[in-house]
Amino acid sequence: MKHLFCTLLCLVGFWSIGQAQFADEVNVLDIKVGATKTVKGDLSSGTFKDLRFGNSVGCFSDAEKSFFNGNHVIYGFKVPANTKVLVEINAADHTSLYGYMLDASTYTIPPYLEKVSKSGCSASHNGAGAVDRIMMKAGSTPMNVVVGVTGVNEAAGGSFTLKVVTRQ
Repeated sequence: MKHLFCTLLCLVGFWSIGQAQFADEVNVLDIKVGATKTVKGDLSSGTFKDLRFGNSVGCFSDAEKSFFNGNHVIYGFKVPANTKVLVEINAADHTSLYGYMLDASTYTIPPYLEKVSKSGCSASHNGAGAVDRIMMKAGSTPMNVVVGVTGVNEAAGGSFTLKVVTRQ
C-alpha cells in the first residue's frame, strides 16, 4: 500500500510539472525568432497589481510607481537561448511598459515574482503618444518572457499596440 501511494504521488507530481503554464490572465503569444509579432490591446482587459514587486526585481523605484499603478495587461511567451527581444508599445494615452525573463520552467507574474533572470526587469515610461521600448536578451538557456503594459496614474483603460521583435 505504501508503495502504491508513493507511485500515485509521483504520477501526480509529473503530471503537474507537465501542465506548468502561464496563469489564465496572461495573454500567451506565439513568437517566432526573426519575425515581428504585433497585437492590439486595451488596459480595460487588465487588472490592478500590487507594486511591491517593482523594487525587488529592479523594475522601478518608489518614485516611479505612479507610472505603473494602473491596470496591467500581461503577455507571456517563450524564446530560445541567445535570443534578443525588443518590445515596443504605441498608445495615444499615457502607458508604461516593463518586462523580465524567467527560466523556461517558471511562469510567475506580478506580484509574486521568483527566479527572475540576472538581468532583472526592464522598464520604460515615456509621455503620452511616445513609444515605450525595452530590450532583453536570453542567455545560454531558453527563457520565458513576461511583458506588462500598464496605465499611468491609476488608468484603467486605453488602447495600445504591442510589438515584439526577436532575433538571434
